[in-house]
Amino acid sequence: MAGITLAQRDLNTTREQMQAWFEHRFGGPAVLSELRPANRAAGWSSESLVFGVDAGERSGEYVIRIPPSGGGIFPEYDLDAQCRTQELLHEHGIATPSPIVYEPDDAWIGSKFLVMPRIVGHTPSDTTYAVRGWLHDAGPAVQRRVHDSFLDTLVRLHRAPVDDAPWLARPQGIGLAAEVSWWQDYVDWGTGGRVPDVMAEAFEWLIRHQPGPTTDLSICWGDARLSNAIFDDSGELVGALDWEQACICPAEADIAWWLATRKQMLEVHGLDLDPELEGFDTREHVVRRYEEMLGRPLENLDWYEIFAMVRMGCCILRTQVLLRLTGQSDHFLTRAPIMPAWALAAIS
Repeated sequence: MAGITLAQRDLNTTREQMQAWFEHRFGGPAVLSELRPANRAAGWSSESLVFGVDAGERSGEYVIRIPPSGGGIFPEYDLDAQCRTQELLHEHGIATPSPIVYEPDDAWIGSKFLVMPRIVGHTPSDTTYAVRGWLHDAGPAVQRRVHDSFLDTLVRLHRAPVDDAPWLARPQGIGLAAEVSWWQDYVDWGTGGRVPDVMAEAFEWLIRHQPGPTTDLSICWGDARLSNAIFDDSGELVGALDWEQACICPAEADIAWWLATRKQMLEVHGLDLDPELEGFDTREHVVRRYEEMLGRPLENLDWYEIFAMVRMGCCILRTQVLLRLTGQSDHFLTRAPIMPAWALAAIS
């Protein structure tokens, strides 16, 4: 998806500018195809566009990732940090797109940007994968491989050395308290200081019940869900995408994010299933299995699932602001609940 932006980008002009950049960066002539959206299943936070290049040894398909023109879902887009995160994790066996090029000079297209090779495959929509689409129709064997390769990716991520990614620290530091504080500041910024009562009350609940400090921290994806991954025909994860929310937190933050978004999807469709697909594990089995993989118990998962839905709600609020500012007040997301009913019931 091209992302939600406050200013429209001229894709023809950007293609010409990128062609000049490509020739400058790699030397020799290059011909670029038209730019088109990269991922229609997700990708609301940035402009992610695919283009083909005819340039000898450099020929192929690439993705350019650009901060939204005029502002977007996040207050800052640290592309340098995203680049370093992806390259670091690639070294630890995580299928982030590589090699990735960070261009800090905004003179080329009016913005800094990232360029990386395109990874071809299937990206499930995490709002519908249990009721229709490739993953739903793929059968239990492929579903099982999707499930397992996703968990394998998470455990490799959570075992990567935290000290190697100092750029992921929040302004308040690292760990849970810093992350909660960052999201409080975020929703205040994202709504222009008009934070709904239900969100303010949710943060009060989170702080009141917040687990104690721990030194058992990991590099966390921050947005660990199926729509941020690309899978091949067999179900193997071949691309882990969208590292804008990466942070240093307990691994529970990622596991709970995935568990909570699974639960949220089921609520949207009125389904009472566990698991939601024949090839998936139940919630209980996922938790037990991941504890074995990680080598320690997962603690306070109920709290982390609420935190996940509060964070999701913060992003929904900001998205609603952007949609209204861009004249899309009739978009279905402007009517979406801030948090699912099960999360609201847990904190009431």
